[in-house]
Amino acid sequence: MATKPTQRAAADKWDAANMAYQTVKVKKTLLDSFKAACAARGDRVNTVLREAMENYVKEYGEQGDETDTNGPD
Repeated sequence: MATKPTQRAAADKWDAANMAYQTVKVKKTLLDSFKAACAARGDRVNTVLREAMENYVKEYGEQGDETDTNGPD
């Protein structure tokens, strides 16, 4: 079933206010292996990455406004 234009507009507005993209650069072989491992388990790549991020923040906490001495991510 197609999404109504008003529903799509509301979802787009919510996404703009609450969601962000994070792009990472990795070796193609790593990405291919990761995608294959996710597929073999029936997991979605985005779900595995998001859960890893959530677990990392849970374990190490938020760093707040501290200066990042490691340079850009």
